[in-house]
Amino acid sequence: MAARIGRPIAADETARVTAFLADVTGLVEDYCGRDMDRRSGQIITLYPEGGCVLPVPARFQTLLTVASVVQNGQEVTGWTFNGRQLVLEAGWGESAVTLTGSWGYEVTPASLKAVACSEVIRWLALSPGVESERVGEVEVTFSGASSAQTLSAPTRTSLRPYRRRGAGSLTLRREGPVLDLRGPRAVYD
Repeated sequence: MAARIGRPIAADETARVTAFLADVTGLVEDYCGRDMDRRSGQIITLYPEGGCVLPVPARFQTLLTVASVVQNGQEVTGWTFNGRQLVLEAGWGESAVTLTGSWGYEVTPASLKAVACSEVIRWLALSPGVESERVGEVEVTFSGASSAQTLSAPTRTSLRPYRRRGAGSLTLRREGPVLDLRGPRAVYD
């Protein structure tokens, strides 16, 4: 932050800047639907619904490495992880599965750091209760005290490459005659 604002961070600003960095990190992770910071040796409890496939929530999929899988107090072997789900040919049954693993970026990508710092700088520039300010023709927009602590539109645009995408759209076509909504018409040769 000090390098980006071009001066040392004053002692009385340190707590505020630290809190803002934590806040923007949480907002970025929520917006992108995934954890960005590295979490090591964490436990995730998954609840199978029968079948051979056990989906891992998208939040934990970023560079996930699985250390162990336990079900009913026993280490499970023979499973594979395809980047999105654990697959066990024998089936998972219905009792809870405990996955121990690590996920997130070892080194935060520079673009994520830049986005986070730019948001914090924007937040620091606003007075509490002020949503936006304009210098030419002096304009100030007031709102609730916490409204400034949201991700700006340019930040959301910058985060697109990191955002989890949902299922795409499908084009459905019905077999059979094509309906002409213009009604009956004569055909000439």
